[in-house]
Amino acid sequence: MIKIAHISTGLETGGAEVQLTRLLESLDKNKFEMIVISLDKETYLADKIRNELNIPVYSLGLKQNPLNIRKAYSILKAFNPDVIHGTMYEGGVVGTLFNKFLPKKPAVIWTVHEPLEHYDKEPLRKRIQLRLWGLISNKPDCMMYVSNLNKEQHVAWGFDNSKSLVIPNGVETSRCFPNKAKGMEVRKSLGIPEDVFVIGKVARYHRQKNHIGFLQSAALLNKTHPDVHYMLVGTNVDNANKELTSLIKELNLQDRVHMLGNRQDIPDVVNAFDLATLTSFGEAFPLTLGEAMVSEVPCVATDVGDNDYIIADTGIITPVNDNKAMAVAWQKMVEMDTDKYTQLGKAARQRTLDNFTLEQQVRQHDDLYSTLANKNNDASEALLSH
Repeated sequence: MIKIAHISTGLETGGAEVQLTRLLESLDKNKFEMIVISLDKETYLADKIRNELNIPVYSLGLKQNPLNIRKAYSILKAFNPDVIHGTMYEGGVVGTLFNKFLPKKPAVIWTVHEPLEHYDKEPLRKRIQLRLWGLISNKPDCMMYVSNLNKEQHVAWGFDNSKSLVIPNGVETSRCFPNKAKGMEVRKSLGIPEDVFVIGKVARYHRQKNHIGFLQSAALLNKTHPDVHYMLVGTNVDNANKELTSLIKELNLQDRVHMLGNRQDIPDVVNAFDLATLTSFGEAFPLTLGEAMVSEVPCVATDVGDNDYIIADTGIITPVNDNKAMAVAWQKMVEMDTDKYTQLGKAARQRTLDNFTLEQQVRQHDDLYSTLANKNNDASEALLSH
């Protein structure tokens, strides 16, 4: 058995954390023994991994008590991993700090999800922190990025990519697939007619996701296509969000915008869309595009991260922070011939199946873990023989 210790900055329901959960679920339990250390507080996702996947999870709550970092070392020493896999910066940094003090001196992987398009506008503390991470980025045995652009962006911040590779996020095709019947059930529950065009967006509430731009684009399209409905799905994207509800009222979109908050039935919700969209200021490799595409839902997204590479010729890419261009792209989709639109959806599904599946992602991780563990064990045996 190869022992893998996953260290995550946290286990909220963001893209990186959900992707980690799917990876844990899919890896061969007869080949890999795994634990998860979350540096943040206990969450729903931590409980799910523990109870549904039977993988031990330790939530350290470092923000509440930084001294709990000592627990991370104790857990790692007791588990004695062959490989430490850090998800997000802090997870990788903690693995790097402790690996030399562990019995097997395990190989360390950092997986970087953070897009850097507008990182120069982040608080000074975060920018200094990123520079510091760059100074020690030569320490891990592998720097893993989820997008090619993401990899290139980090060079400018001092990251050493001499031991890097790109493994794109993978779509869970057994869970995400065309299912219009389920989509219609979601529409019915929201009072959305079957025959109207629905534009949807799945993203947690964060400045970088640009929900404001989404609503302003919706207001522009509403002038020429008042029957279109809009669905927003994600953590803190609900009627309790005063900023969004105020803007929706100001734009007179109350009867057209549906905010669903965090949902566990994302595949069903996506099947209620006619068009999926991202209006983000920054992304790395957004899984939500792949989940829509594999469900035969075409996409329109801003030109950030690997969006252009993901969508290719199956949708439309627009400039960043250009609400008019986004509305024009949506209008083009709304007015497209039905048969042509159906073919676009089928092409989007095929592109995802060919390039961005969870099975491909799991296979690449399996190979990487095995290679690093074997390399580490060979080095240990050579040391012992001397």
